[in-house]
Amino acid sequence: MRNFVYKHTLGYVLLFVFTLTFAQKKHSSKASSSQLNLEGKALTGYTTSFDFAREDVRKGWWKFAREFGSPLNMKTYYKVTIPSERTDGNVDLEIFTQTTDGQGGTEFFLGLENKTYKDQALTMILDFKKKFYINDLLEQIETNQAKSEKLSSEYRDAVLESKQQELLKQITDLEKENQRLKEKIKKIEKG
Repeated sequence: MRNFVYKHTLGYVLLFVFTLTFAQKKHSSKASSSQLNLEGKALTGYTTSFDFAREDVRKGWWKFAREFGSPLNMKTYYKVTIPSERTDGNVDLEIFTQTTDGQGGTEFFLGLENKTYKDQALTMILDFKKKFYINDLLEQIETNQAKSEKLSSEYRDAVLESKQQELLKQITDLEKENQRLKEKIKKIEKG
């Protein structure tokens, strides 16, 4: 019986380590100056990389852009219009974004036709990227908390001490993982 519990616990630990090793996403605050032609307009902006699927980045941008403008899905790119009353100007500001598949993830372009706002474009793309990665980490923390609550319930119902110890170890591992994720969030916020 003891061998079974040991092998069972070892299996969980290996699965946990395997998941951590291959599921880690690395935030980087790198963005390179870039140009793109869309709708016959030469856009000046920035490109950055995400180690997420293209569709996830597109959905993330949609949610982010709705906080300050009106995004339109143009099939291969997004156009976000920010009304002039929000930019203290007399003309609406249009932001263009395009997500494309890249090596090991997604390339994200954000550009403007008006070069005057190039610095704001850099700030916006980096703010979006930071928020996107933080939201992903927060979702992982919430998932771990839900797992921990389920394991806590199982712990209360467990009769065998060995089962209780196994469950307690899993709960502790989830708490350690959440602490590690919180540290990553702090690092991203500082960077």
